[in-house]
Amino acid sequence: MQGWFFMNKNLLFMLLIGALSITGCTKEKKELQEITLKLKYFHQAQFAGNYVANDKGFYADEDLKVNLDPFSHEESAIYAVSSGKAAFGITGSNEVIMARARGLPIKSFAVIYKTNPVCAYTLRSSGLVRPQDFIGKTVGLEKAPDIEMMYSAMITRLGIDRSQIKEVTIGFDATELLDGTVDVSTGYVVNEPQQAIKAGHEVNIILMADYGINMYGDVLFATEDTISNNPKLVERFLRATLKGWQYAIENQEEAVDITLKYATDRTKSHESYMLHTSIPLIHTGDSPLGWMEKARWEGVQNILLQQKLLDKEIDVGEVYTTRFLEKIYSEK
Repeated sequence: MQGWFFMNKNLLFMLLIGALSITGCTKEKKELQEITLKLKYFHQAQFAGNYVANDKGFYADEDLKVNLDPFSHEESAIYAVSSGKAAFGITGSNEVIMARARGLPIKSFAVIYKTNPVCAYTLRSSGLVRPQDFIGKTVGLEKAPDIEMMYSAMITRLGIDRSQIKEVTIGFDATELLDGTVDVSTGYVVNEPQQAIKAGHEVNIILMADYGINMYGDVLFATEDTISNNPKLVERFLRATLKGWQYAIENQEEAVDITLKYATDRTKSHESYMLHTSIPLIHTGDSPLGWMEKARWEGVQNILLQQKLLDKEIDVGEVYTTRFLEKIYSEK
């Protein structure tokens, strides 16, 4: 009987220690700060780095729970962030400058697409390989502000007479190019050309950036209030996002699989094409991931001024900051 008592006493002691250990672990576990990132578009591989950061726990490692909110026609990323509905947003550099010109206190703290994906594309068999070849041809313009703006800026920069080009509005795919309605289509190199490729055609890609018309594509931004008063939040979010993109670049197939958990209406072949085509535009090799340059921001402003989308110059130094990039990369 006495042996039974001591045996059970030891068992109770061990159970008590175990319970205390579990309780201690629970207390030590940090509560994640929940924030929202408003995306520029619907879920697709354009945001693969964010999906990876979420799925692989990189945001959680920074004590963050990030809600990845896709684009909606009712609420732009600029509005979501400036109204306080989202902590961070992704939008074009041109949108950030125009918002600042309207008095909205937002600021970019990193860039994703250093080379803008806006392009013109033709069937290889057409022999149309440069903008000068558009003269006497029919060019299809997608009705997207950045496409129309960058196309116009490129034609102007090259001194091409637009009256010698027949320009028509097209949809958001390669249909008109494939059915012969147009000789040239415009769109995003990471998207529309794949439709022509899947149809069995080789294509010529004409990037606006290759002709001196380049704008930072997707930039990460926040309000000045967040940047000034909650810098640790910005730093933690950016560190995890950069880690997510680095992982996506190094593990593309896995990154596509993770993307498809969010982009449930997309196909693996298209998302693979989009990510593979995006990486050279994101990881250009001339500077670290996310890095921004003043000269490039000035270039964006010059395009907006030339296209009469901006009434007067603003101080581009107030449009962006590299303080968080500098801090993160100094740690390495």
